[in-house]
Amino acid sequence: MFRFLNFQSITMRLILIGVALLAMATIGRIVFLGNYLREDIAAQSSAQLVTLANYAAREVDHNLMERREFLQRAASRIPDKLLRNAPQLEAWLEERQHIGGLFSEGMLVIDPQGRALSRQPDMAPQLGHDLADEDFFQQAVKGEFVVGRPFKAPSSQVPVLPMALPLRNPAGQVTGVLVGVSALESRNFLEALHAIHIGTTGGLVLVSPRDKLIVGASDSDTALMATPGKGLYQQHDPANRSLSGIGISPAGVEELTAVAVVPLSGWLVVAHQPTKEAFAPVTRLQHFMKVNSLVLLAFIVVVMMVVLRYLLRPLRRAAEHADRMTQGELPLEPLPVVRNDEVGHMTVAFNRVLSKLIESRGELQYLAHHDKLTGLPNRQLLAEKMQAAFDRAQRHQHKVVLLYLDLDGFKAINDGLGHEAGDAALREIASRLTSTLRRVDTVARVGGDEFVVLLSDLHDNAKSVAECVAGKCLEVFKTPVRVAGQTRTLGVSIGLAVRNGYSSAEEMLNAADQAMYRAKVDGRGRFCWADASELSRFELMPTSGDAQRPETEQTN
Repeated sequence: MFRFLNFQSITMRLILIGVALLAMATIGRIVFLGNYLREDIAAQSSAQLVTLANYAAREVDHNLMERREFLQRAASRIPDKLLRNAPQLEAWLEERQHIGGLFSEGMLVIDPQGRALSRQPDMAPQLGHDLADEDFFQQAVKGEFVVGRPFKAPSSQVPVLPMALPLRNPAGQVTGVLVGVSALESRNFLEALHAIHIGTTGGLVLVSPRDKLIVGASDSDTALMATPGKGLYQQHDPANRSLSGIGISPAGVEELTAVAVVPLSGWLVVAHQPTKEAFAPVTRLQHFMKVNSLVLLAFIVVVMMVVLRYLLRPLRRAAEHADRMTQGELPLEPLPVVRNDEVGHMTVAFNRVLSKLIESRGELQYLAHHDKLTGLPNRQLLAEKMQAAFDRAQRHQHKVVLLYLDLDGFKAINDGLGHEAGDAALREIASRLTSTLRRVDTVARVGGDEFVVLLSDLHDNAKSVAECVAGKCLEVFKTPVRVAGQTRTLGVSIGLAVRNGYSSAEEMLNAADQAMYRAKVDGRGRFCWADASELSRFELMPTSGDAQRPETEQTN
């Protein structure tokens, strides 16, 4: 049992990785799918709430406008003489009330001083009752139509809403105020508000920001309740008249809300639904996914523990066999094929054997083609690169230039400071040459202090390009080298040869070598081109370039 639970085993690690990936995928699905569905449901539900809020706002506004128009028609038809005859005025108002049926609690007239000229049980129990302090009268007497502050009628305790309109004489002077009163829960007023319910506990709320009151709601128990304080429920704030989305109710419940404005009164219709109800399908889906994922996870763990142990047993044995071959315990030979479906892992194990051989062969090949001291290509690799350059030159009519460099002053360093100092100087020169030339150019070490630079794929400007490169090589040696704690100056003599691809590498090396010796004879620290006798069939470019001449010495 403990061996089976070995966490160093690849089988157990694969099981743990599989379980971890499945768990992460499950959590990801639950979280991201849940968030996606929540956002989608929130968008759709918000759109529906906006539609309901706008519909209810239009209905409420229509009811208010209908009553305002009724008051306007009635006010335009009240004879002036009725304002001085209370019984006839009351009869006239009662007749209009029965005809229109819009003001369920009746109508009354108030004179400019605020005294009632007609009776209404819950507002003016007697003629002359003073109503001057009422808000609707104070605004209407100034000449404006006004939707008053809702209140509970004193006797019936029914929530009512007064609406007032000024009466004017032919001269335009305010002669009184006509007031109509409707019960908020009457059949033909705010009917849509009370009829619409959203979900189990959601619905509509009609808010008067001016009065800081809830005028009405789908839940009639909240009528005439004060709205929460400023900042406690932003949906009741008149500054947020276009607000929709998710908010927190005064009771601390997260809700989806939408707000619409009733233009005539400035009231707000707030459609709301708790997110717990709106997102209930998402919650149920997430619970379902959790339960099913746990069951699936347990099943997969059992399957993986059984199947992987069976499938990976031959692979483990093949890997052990390959390891023994790499360690020399067994001869190098193809791994035995146990089953066709194990080829992949067996190939990996066999490749480990092959990689060891390739690595050894690569090291030998590198040593065979590169200078051990400087890491530059040696004479053999240079010859291969030259032959490739010649082939390209023949195909494309390009030119190839060879620079043969021999150090001046190296023997003094090698003999005076020792071979280690000489080796350090050679490495420094090799590094300088490599960093000076292009990456496509080849720098090779062909002797003790002899280097060759191969320039290939040149055009008709081969001469100028080669002389430019030779000048750069001469510049390299102007900076002294520091070896064995001392600063020493080295020089160089350069021989150049050019061809178009119709000769051997050895012939071109010899021609450049001869040109280099002439540069030494002419004073060193300069370059010379191979002449006609040195190039034979080569393209001739006899010239020479002057440079600072170091003191003549015997080359190493």
